[in-house]
Amino acid sequence: MSILKIGILVAVVVAVLPADREQQAALYNRAASAVHWTATFCDRNGPTCEQAGVIWAGFVKKAQFGAAMAYELATKNSGKIQSPSLIEPAVDMKPRGTLRADDLEPAWRGSGPGGI
Repeated sequence: MSILKIGILVAVVVAVLPADREQQAALYNRAASAVHWTATFCDRNGPTCEQAGVIWAGFVKKAQFGAAMAYELATKNSGKIQSPSLIEPAVDMKPRGTLRADDLEPAWRGSGPGGI
């Protein structure tokens, strides 16, 4: 995000915060309660967290396998397929010496005889 977007976002957040002390305290208490409720989810729902842990472990193993496979395929095949470079020309640009001296002279672009 650009600095301007971040600045606008911070300004909006500050603008919607309450100015009254009682409202600030109530907002703080609600936020603290929400954080506590989220942090203690596994204490209240043990089997759900265990199942989520198993699913997450399987997801991590699959992600590691996929990343390793993609890396291996990319490094294994990168030596066989030569992609054309975007920096260097694909055509041999060495001078071949086929031009004569008068070929290198620029063509006359002035007005014709008796012209303006």
